[in-house]
Amino acid sequence: MRIFPEPPNNPMSISRDFLIDTLHQGLAADPAILALWLEGADATGHVDLYSDIDLCCAVEADAMDAASARVVQILATLGTIDLIERSTRAKDFQFTTFHLADSSPYLLIDFNVFVDRGSQFTTGDAIEKPLILFDRGGVIRFAPANAQQVRAHLTQRLQALSAIAAQDARIEKYILRGEFLEAFGYYHKWLLTSLIEVLRLRYTPLHPDYFIVHISRHLPAHVLRRLEDLFKISSLEELARKSRAARSLFEETAAFLRSADE
Repeated sequence: MRIFPEPPNNPMSISRDFLIDTLHQGLAADPAILALWLEGADATGHVDLYSDIDLCCAVEADAMDAASARVVQILATLGTIDLIERSTRAKDFQFTTFHLADSSPYLLIDFNVFVDRGSQFTTGDAIEKPLILFDRGGVIRFAPANAQQVRAHLTQRLQALSAIAAQDARIEKYILRGEFLEAFGYYHKWLLTSLIEVLRLRYTPLHPDYFIVHISRHLPAHVLRRLEDLFKISSLEELARKSRAARSLFEETAAFLRSADE
């Protein structure tokens, strides 16, 4: 029995390509919008039936609100907007999520607006890159990774994460008390979260803060299987055993990183 429905296969619903093309044309008509690009699945070539749209633009100063309002105007010509959530608003950045009623429930539009301050990407980065729709302001730039900065961050974070993972007694005391929820919560907080970041430091060093975002694509299959198993807990006995296994994988990965940095 399925828990979630399949994406709608309604030929009358608004398609992804049509939605992107309509937004592209409408935003390109505004001279205050200097550049427009796609990130996420469209840029990396991983679009499927469940992919949302990560749309980004750079605008002139004081044009952020106008850009978001323009998106509302464009979407309103296509149908009913049933979601507008502005979750981030800063001096030079806004993030708003939109959804059209007559589209797949998975076809959320994450709209990122930046004041013209340049958007720099790392040359050759396969995880975070733009699919440029237009750039009349020359704001999208590429530069090689700064190896010295990457190494410095790795050293700093590895030291901090090792100190966190070493506090696994916080988990053990709740196991010994027979308190499953507390033990499970601290297992995630003190071990699994630290383990994921240290694995990121090894396998996606340019993006150690991605947590579980597309981690199934980013880790080698044998490492992914070990990590997935560590999340499957059904008893205090299993939690005790997998806490030791998680700490072992953490130390194994940390030792590799230390030796690679010598």
